[in-house]
Amino acid sequence: MLDIMIVDDDIADRKLLRRLLKSSEEDRVFREVSNGRSALEYAEQDIDVIFLDHLLPGLTGLDLLERFVQTWPKAAIILMTGQGDEEIAKTAILQGASDYIPKSIMTSSALNRMVDNGLKLSRMRWKLEEQRRELSLFSDTLVHDLRAPVRAIEFLSEQIQTDFENGQMEDVYKEFDMMKLSVKRMSELIESLASHISLDGSANWEHVSLENLCERVRMALAREISDSCAQLTWETRNLSAYCIAPEIAQLLQNLVANSIKYAGDAVPRVHIDVREIEGGVHIAVSDNGVGIPEAFRKTVFAPFKRLQQTASLPGSGLGLATCQKVAKRHGGDIWCGDEAQSGTTIHLTLKARPDAPDQ
Repeated sequence: MLDIMIVDDDIADRKLLRRLLKSSEEDRVFREVSNGRSALEYAEQDIDVIFLDHLLPGLTGLDLLERFVQTWPKAAIILMTGQGDEEIAKTAILQGASDYIPKSIMTSSALNRMVDNGLKLSRMRWKLEEQRRELSLFSDTLVHDLRAPVRAIEFLSEQIQTDFENGQMEDVYKEFDMMKLSVKRMSELIESLASHISLDGSANWEHVSLENLCERVRMALAREISDSCAQLTWETRNLSAYCIAPEIAQLLQNLVANSIKYAGDAVPRVHIDVREIEGGVHIAVSDNGVGIPEAFRKTVFAPFKRLQQTASLPGSGLGLATCQKVAKRHGGDIWCGDEAQSGTTIHLTLKARPDAPDQ
């Protein structure tokens, strides 16, 4: 069903437009308003198509275009005028309109063709804009998320050198194997990030045990755990998740790394608890750190959002934003719990087998 808004101060023109558009076999819902202010009262609604008259009382259609594009980024916006004007048409398209039509040549076939073509164009434009934003964050995210495996490799190389000098060759061989796994995880992470921002990239969805994912986190954060004497524990109940394994491992890694970083003066204690829920799994990552004030619990997942009490600590503020992107891609949700008396608990839900994500 299409949700169509007609923004026109002429009642007769609105009636004509609705009649011409109703001739289509597709189910459609119509909203009629006479000015931009009334239109913006529907800002919370998912509007699919907007027919916007240029000559409105107060602000013109061109004046409203930018605001409409921001409010309904997926909508096809078609500007209408009493007479054809090439300059208005050109300006409208440049400002984000999907199409332009003089009222004098409106027909049912022309309007319905504009609706079909406009929807395809506007949705592709929205998709491209989303990809542009992803690309603008990609380099920062890549640097942020690769720090932990790089530190893990650095830590293991130091351990190998120490154990080699002490003649502990059995430990050296084990640490070499761990280093190989860390390099493999780094490669998987790069490929995963690349596919996450790709317009047509595909990713490897598979059933992975949560035990395996937690082990990946322990390995990637070996240096941080050793330096802070952190206690990382988990209870996975032999459950598994259908996911892009490197991404979920990275998500958990970000949460555990934050718990260690923001432990304050206490020895970090982090626990990952996995439980089965209807249609998937619920993962809770709890710690004994400084906690997140209630006023900030709904905004901590925004890009570059950092709390004042942690501003002096290193970080870009992208970690939790990345977590939210991964959770949404997996058809799940992530939020900061308010049940903890101290520390922080982050909750994550994953569907057993989500539908193919909208790239």
